[in-house]
Amino acid sequence: MRFKQRVRLLLLCIAALASFSLSAAVLDDLYRVQVTQAEDQSRDDALRAATRVMLQRLVGNEVERGPLAAALKSPQDVMRRIGTAEGGKLRIEFEPEALNRLVRDAGLPALGRNRPGIVLWAVEAGELGDRTLSPVSASALILKEAAAHRGVALSFPLGDLQDMSQVDEQLIRQASRDELLAASERYPAEGTVALTVSGSSDQSMLDWTLWLNGQSDSGRITGTAEAAADKLMVAIANAVFAQYATPAGAADGVSGWRLHVEGINSVADYAGLLRSVNQLGSQAPQLIAIEGDKVQLQVSFAGSEAQLERLLNLDMRLQRMPEPVVEPEPEPALGGNEQDDASADLFPIPADSTAPALDPNAESMPDPANDPSGEPLAAPEPQQVVPTAPPAPALPTLYFRWRG
Repeated sequence: MRFKQRVRLLLLCIAALASFSLSAAVLDDLYRVQVTQAEDQSRDDALRAATRVMLQRLVGNEVERGPLAAALKSPQDVMRRIGTAEGGKLRIEFEPEALNRLVRDAGLPALGRNRPGIVLWAVEAGELGDRTLSPVSASALILKEAAAHRGVALSFPLGDLQDMSQVDEQLIRQASRDELLAASERYPAEGTVALTVSGSSDQSMLDWTLWLNGQSDSGRITGTAEAAADKLMVAIANAVFAQYATPAGAADGVSGWRLHVEGINSVADYAGLLRSVNQLGSQAPQLIAIEGDKVQLQVSFAGSEAQLERLLNLDMRLQRMPEPVVEPEPEPALGGNEQDDASADLFPIPADSTAPALDPNAESMPDPANDPSGEPLAAPEPQQVVPTAPPAPALPTLYFRWRG
């Protein structure tokens, strides 16, 4: 076995067995749902409610179509295990492969484990004025629980000296776009939310503004603290779905892509790259080549180039590169006249040599269509041309640099 093949096999084996570190945008608990079973609610209805939440995490609000509607009627078919959690809640773990088949059969756009990070700048109105919402406060814990329930990768800023020097309570209440986006650049997040929390736990009011990839949305939500937080996370999840959901069918007939990644200098780098690319779809990436610090992978992805790049950018370690320019090969320096002169020196023609003259009295050349006996010759049989298959179209290639 050649050295490169042995290295490739070693990398694949180690990557398959290694324990990968999770990126902030990868939801490891995406396929686990907790619901509270009400006193007047049957267990089957609670399981259906959990299944609806699970499907909404994947396909948004289109959960009543075809196979998905059937799954809502018989939810146990897509569940791996059912247990109880603290407070008497039901904890359901779903089967990812069964859900992926349902989504494919339904032909709907879907989201995977990769989600854009959302950093939340929040203030809480009190009797003594606004105060920055602490990540460990009761309101913050309610927001975190609602985000996990709806599949939103929510995080809070550190609130250190750098944050305090850039952002104050007034900027958050006014939803000052430029200042908040500038302060969010230090965090691995694609979206930024400005939130003002007021009222009580029984009647809470949330004024919010979301910025995500140049698009913005805002609104006001009222209700109990838990209900208002859930509605806010549903709105954020819908905005994420609109920008990041992968279409079910191939765009322009292209579903295969080649990724050229530079800067892979260790097994840990390669494992991290595979972890990131594995979140794009159900099919594992195929290794094409390894050369030095460069790795080429073939991935299956049904979306457009912009969608693929947006999803890969969720991993901050992947940086898009321009396609390298191939320099044209120089023309040979040897000219035509020099070559003729060299040939003439090697094979000199005698000065008195002349070409033989044609004799006008000589017999005419025989007709090639007739043999010497005068019989016409049979026409040669035409050669059979074997049709060749057209070459496979080249896969579009995207170039990245790994910053591990």
